[in-house]
Amino acid sequence: MKHLLNIPNISNLEKKYVLDVLKKNWLSINGIHNKIAEKKFSKLVNKKYSITVQNGTAALHVALKTIGIKNNDNVIIPNYSCSANINSVSQCNATAVVVEVEKQTLGLDYNLVKKAIFKYKPKALQLVHVYGCPARDTLKLVNLCKKKNITLIEDGSESLGAKINNKKVGQFGDLSIFSLRSEKMMGVGEGAIICTNDKKLYEKALLLCSRNMPYRSSKDPYWKKYISNGEGYNYLMPHLLSAMLRGQIERHKKIFKEKIRVGKLYEKIFKSHFTFAQVPPKNFQSVYWLNCIILDSLTKSQVYKIGEKLIKMGIEVRSGFWPLINTKKIKSVYVGNTKISENCYNKLLVLPSNYLLKEKDIVFIKKQIIKLTKEMKQKYKNYK
Repeated sequence: MKHLLNIPNISNLEKKYVLDVLKKNWLSINGIHNKIAEKKFSKLVNKKYSITVQNGTAALHVALKTIGIKNNDNVIIPNYSCSANINSVSQCNATAVVVEVEKQTLGLDYNLVKKAIFKYKPKALQLVHVYGCPARDTLKLVNLCKKKNITLIEDGSESLGAKINNKKVGQFGDLSIFSLRSEKMMGVGEGAIICTNDKKLYEKALLLCSRNMPYRSSKDPYWKKYISNGEGYNYLMPHLLSAMLRGQIERHKKIFKEKIRVGKLYEKIFKSHFTFAQVPPKNFQSVYWLNCIILDSLTKSQVYKIGEKLIKMGIEVRSGFWPLINTKKIKSVYVGNTKISENCYNKLLVLPSNYLLKEKDIVFIKKQIIKLTKEMKQKYKNYK
């Protein structure tokens, strides 16, 4: 594949730290690079505490368990997002209140969230920022959650480095999580991080991630190390991956700058011919994790065919998310009066967004999509 969707941004610094782990011969959890990465990430997103864990689903699951989500509790999630958001709710045996998104940034719709709160009385809300763009209604949702005493879990997995009024994504949640999968803004292979300013939440989340075993430090008597307080999880990030993360954090300015450069090129080259799936409001700064267009003038079948032909040309594309309300065998209810998520799944095209793309690559991608779009329209015209 010549034009890849995304690729990890790895330098000699990450390699140096990984080799250091191998030399120290400590591959498991709670290594020196875990501690350093957690401190540095906390500083990066202006949070007091961070916990490195194994993946984004684990981070969301622990965040929900930390605040006591259980059977018969309701949790608001957006209809348009990664399946981890609904799976984590299901892991707690709770009910997902799936709320439709707004059209501008594909984040939770504030007015629909108000209806969902009134009807279902949720204990938590997962605020997700997709594709690198902060959700339009973030500030209103933060205030609403405070007013209604709803815990806000902010999922910035796809938008690390994005800002609203110069305040960073990750600063808005009572608990915030970021996936660190290899193709994200920072990638370690598989991993994630949980952040909070609340010491009690931090300590509870850390204990749950540590198999709920409170006597694991070197100062505790050896015979207490396997004593458990109850259900817990082996979720902490291995030392080797945290070494990768440390290098990524130390290089974050360069990593973010290169992604934003690609996003700006797409805006410049595509704006006269295509409609972007997201339009950041004033004072919202996207990091352009993935660049997407909506092909509303075509049928979903035509969009699928264009995507298949682009892939054959070596241009890696992706569809929009499968609407989460369609997930089978999970307790859920839907709040919404539009089909924005469904339309995005059928008509949205996620374009190659890797940091190595040059202007000529994006011009080439644009020309191929224009050509294929014209062909599809001409075929439809001839058929009629």
